[in-house]
This record gives sequence, structure tokens and C-alpha cells, in this order.
Amino acid sequence: MAYNATITKLTNGLIMKRLLLTCLLLPWLTACSVLPWSSEDADEGVTPEKPLTILVINDVYRLDNLPYVRHLRASLGQSEGDVLMLHAGDFLFPSLLSQRYDGEQMVDVLNYLDGDGAAFDEHMFITFGNHEFEKGKLKHAPLLQSRITESQFAWLGTNVEFKSIEPGRQMVQADNLLPSKLITLNGVKVGVLSATTDVKGADYIRRFIPPMQAVRTTSRALRQQGAQVVIALTHLTLKEDRALLEQLGDDAPDLIAGGHEHDRQSVQVNGRRIVKADADAMSAAVVRLDAANPKQSSVTFVDLPGKYSPDAGVVARINQWDARFAEGFCGEKGESNACLTQVLGKTAVDLIAEELTIRRFETNLGNWLADTARTSFADQGAQIAFLNAGGMRLNQNIPAGELNRRHLDTLFAYPTRLAMIRLSGAQLQAVVNHAITDWTGNGRWLQVSGFAFKHNPATGTAEQLSLITPQGLRPIQADETLLAVTNDYLLDASGDQDGYRMLGENLIVAPDQPRLELKDKVLEALQQAGSAGIAPRVEGRVCNVSKPGVCLLK
Repeated sequence: MAYNATITKLTNGLIMKRLLLTCLLLPWLTACSVLPWSSEDADEGVTPEKPLTILVINDVYRLDNLPYVRHLRASLGQSEGDVLMLHAGDFLFPSLLSQRYDGEQMVDVLNYLDGDGAAFDEHMFITFGNHEFEKGKLKHAPLLQSRITESQFAWLGTNVEFKSIEPGRQMVQADNLLPSKLITLNGVKVGVLSATTDVKGADYIRRFIPPMQAVRTTSRALRQQGAQVVIALTHLTLKEDRALLEQLGDDAPDLIAGGHEHDRQSVQVNGRRIVKADADAMSAAVVRLDAANPKQSSVTFVDLPGKYSPDAGVVARINQWDARFAEGFCGEKGESNACLTQVLGKTAVDLIAEELTIRRFETNLGNWLADTARTSFADQGAQIAFLNAGGMRLNQNIPAGELNRRHLDTLFAYPTRLAMIRLSGAQLQAVVNHAITDWTGNGRWLQVSGFAFKHNPATGTAEQLSLITPQGLRPIQADETLLAVTNDYLLDASGDQDGYRMLGENLIVAPDQPRLELKDKVLEALQQAGSAGIAPRVEGRVCNVSKPGVCLLK
């Protein structure tokens, strides 16, 4: 991979936007009272002379920023002694390389975050995110087992109970897969435990112990064993994390280092802190705790790369994986190893795909993808389209210029098969209402085509749902019937559907019709655009009442 000026410029250009968007648009959030307002300024708090230092990352699907995480960790270690390195889950899947290596490349590179890929890292812990169970059939248990045993760090699975092969032997088990751990850092006894969401299960999992029960029991046990500080490494929603601190009293962990949301969070509940960093290690959270009084803490969000140079050893490892992937991927197509840089089309404008934006607002890339989906069924009468932003996995903006195969294959980490459904105006309103719930950058947010609405974050409402027609906008009636295009993930009730349980395959107009693949239709659209390229824009389909900008609705 190339650590060039373009990537650095794009990454650094997101720094202030990430900080400001949340708190300018959501000033009532508790997080805004504690977020630092410069990339390396800690919020107020008592920092002891020798604090306990914790470095947190979460939801890392790409390797790009891990060399900077290594440099940051090394720098902290030089000045602050032992540093507890925590990853709050979601990393094995999905990504372009994981389509071929099933997360092996992620584990291998993470093994180098202590500077030695062959030595076990006693101070690094990871927990399961829902994406660790992407390969969820019984036959995939050995695959997860392999990823764990390849890891030169510990996995925490406090509330994940795997099925047994025989008494005393589970389908997934390893010496470095632990229910909890008591370690000593800078002379402080620290207990670590975990809690993972049950939003995605697997056939080899017997059950998820309710997080409240698992955290209460394990936290109490760790304190009885002498833990001075207890840290929960979680992959839960912010609401679930808050509930742990609100309801567990003295059994609550002193710190929750979390994931699942993809944007930074720093919230205090009853004096204890919840911290989450930005996805893909675009930031890391550095937490400092006073072991004598753990409620006295500070958090610093460090934007990466920032002032940090990439660690040469980690870069070398990533380059090896990239070269191996290019050789295999391109070789299967009978092409040179440079096939991933093959130009597929052009864009005349910057395309906005960074997650904090595409999972919260209308974007020009989202509009173009939704428009492409809708027009793919225009001859069948499709009026509207909606796609969940969680299926758009690029998480970086693309500058005006060439679009290559790596862009496209990274954007579509999952198959995105399209179907046309018939639904009522009332059902569409329910869909939109779900899209705006827990508006913190979730994958359920929709990019839309053919309709518009107003989103009021303060009231949590979606209003003035309107159809865009050649004659202009008109209100959508609850009892009218609409033809909509969406992706089959939102229709497949055997999965989690991103919570869109009001949808289903029973709504498909032509269930026997072969499904179109959105990636194929996007490639066709790029080719049709020719040398002029595409030039999508934000039109005001989704009007955020707290954010100035174009709006189709009055």
C-alpha cells in the first residue's frame, strides 16, 4: 500500500469535521460537554503524576492507519510506562482483503502493534464484534479458532458462550481466549472483561450471556481478586453501555472502552467514563485514570496520522499483504499485479464517502448509488430507492479524478443485490423513522432516491415525506402504493436486516427474477459517463433542520 500525500491530505482534512459536526449539530449530547476541542487536547480532569494509560481503537476494517497506531503506542510507552492496548471489536470482516484471507491479514498486522510480531503481547486485548461472526456456520468454527490461535494477544469473550464438541471442549477455545484477566500495569492491578452485542450470532455459539449479568458478575469477581481498576471492553450500542454504568452501581466498571458506533464518543455516567474512537483508527482514544480514584480520568482523542509517522515494520507487513493480494486477485483474472489500479471511470467532483458523513447525511456519492439502483428498474416502473449506508464501506472521500478497481471493490465489501418491492406510504414512513433512530452514525442510515423528507435530530422525527416527480414534489399518502428498489440485505429476515423488520422478501414484486448486482450497474454507469465522468451533487433530498444547506422541501 502507498502512504502518499493524497491519503494523508484526505485523512487530515476530516479531523476538524469529525470534531465539530457532532457537537454543532447535537449540542445537547452529554458527549459534547467532555469532548476535547483540539485533536490532542485532553478534556478537563485530574491527571495523577503516574496515571494508568489506556489506548483504545475499535471497528478497524482497513490496515491503513495501523502503522500510526504503533507509533502512538510506542510514544506513550516511552513517556508513561506500561500502556494497555485495547481493540473493541469488528476487524476480521468486512474488507477487500478479508474477502480472500478471512481476516488473517488483520490478525497478522495487529500482532505487530507491540513492535514484535512473534512475541505474545501481554498488554493487548481484543473483544468480539458482531462482524467477527460474519462466517457463522458450524463449518466456520475452525476458521475463527485459527484467527484466535494466530493472535499474539488475548481475546476476551466474557459473555460469549460457544457450543461444546464434548464435555470440557468447546468448538472455539484457545489459551488466549479468556473470560477475563487480572494484570498489573505500572504497579496497578487492572481487571479486564468484555461484553459483545448479540445482534449477530453464529451456529457455533450456544448463547450470549446478557451483558448486564456478565459484567456485574465478572466485575465483582475481579475486584474480589484484588483489581484496583476494572475496565470493560465492549461492542455494544452507546445506550447499552450507558445502562451498564447507570444500573450496576459499585459493580460497574471504572471505564468502558467501546466500539460498534463508528464515531468518537466520550460520555461520563455517575463519574465513570465511556470512550469510543473513530472507525478505521482514524482516531485513537488515550485514557488516563488515577488508580487511587478511577473516577478521576481524562481522555484525549488523537487524530491519525496527525504528527505521527508510520512505523516502518508495520508498513512493511502491510505491503507484503497488499502485494500478495494483488498477485492473487489479479492473477485469477489473467492480469498484471497492477490491476487494482485499473481506471474504471472518472469523477468530476469529490465523492463524499467518509463514514461520519455518509452514515448521517445525504451525500453526493450516496445519491448517485441510490439513483443508479432506481434507474436500473426504471423500465419496471420503479419510483424510489433506498440503500443502507452500512453497505458503503469505503470510509474515505475520493478526490475528483480517476476511479479505480480498488475504489469499487472496497466500496462494495458485501454483495449488493437489488430487488424491487411494493410497499405503502405508511411502510415507507416506518422505514424512514427507523433510519433516523439513534442518530450517531449507524449503518442503518439511508441514502435515498426519488423521495425527500425533513430530519429533525432534536425531536428524532422524519417529516414531510414527499415523492419527487417530473412535475415536482408531492406528499406521499399513507395508503398509496409505491415501487421501491432496495438491497436484499434489508429484505432477508434470516439476517438482522439492520433492524428493518417492517421489510421482507414477501414484498418483492418479481421474486423469481434474477437479482441485479449494484456493483455491476455502477460500473456500467461509469462507462456510460465516459471521459466527462460523473458529477453527482447533494440536492436536499434529506433536509437536516439543524444543518444549513440545500433543501427540496419548504
